[in-house]
Amino acid sequence: MDGELITVIAATVVSAVATGYAARQAHIAKGAARSAETQVALMRRQIEGEEADRFEARGPQFSIDAAHTDESDVNVPRGKLVIKQDSGPPLTSIIVRATGEGVEGMRGAYMYDPHSHTDYGREQTIDIGPMAAGGTHDVYVDLDYHTRDTTVHLSLECQGPAGDTWQRAIAARVEPLPEPPLWRGRGRTARD
Repeated sequence: MDGELITVIAATVVSAVATGYAARQAHIAKGAARSAETQVALMRRQIEGEEADRFEARGPQFSIDAAHTDESDVNVPRGKLVIKQDSGPPLTSIIVRATGEGVEGMRGAYMYDPHSHTDYGREQTIDIGPMAAGGTHDVYVDLDYHTRDTTVHLSLECQGPAGDTWQRAIAARVEPLPEPPLWRGRGRTARD
């Protein structure tokens, strides 16, 4: 063999090996880049999740301060629930929805409706307006005519002054207030 031919063959082999090596390195680099992109996306989701958790933790917390069946309106029994904002930022609006067995809707504003057996409007949701930590608001829930005790689930859509919104859910058992005890015996008189 000719020396030049051997040199050309050796150069071709070296070039092919170098090309293969470069292709392999490019493939490894692409894999590393995809892995890095995946890691960055994972970290971004984790940071967003942590920020969402912090946002939710800064949001309002509620409880039911009192709940009972109110039968003062003889036409329709209703549940009276006192919602209390335990903590969180001041709110500009709280939209309330009630669900549960025997729950027929939220007691709306007083209005005359000749087709209704009540003088009140029945709404799917009501806006109870602004509230701040420590504040309370009475909410009335219309119940089925035969329902006197049930669990009422309230969904609260809360909005802060900057437009932030939170979804909260609370529940309470409503049942008639206990009857006052009857006093047995005779009353005291001025002579006693």
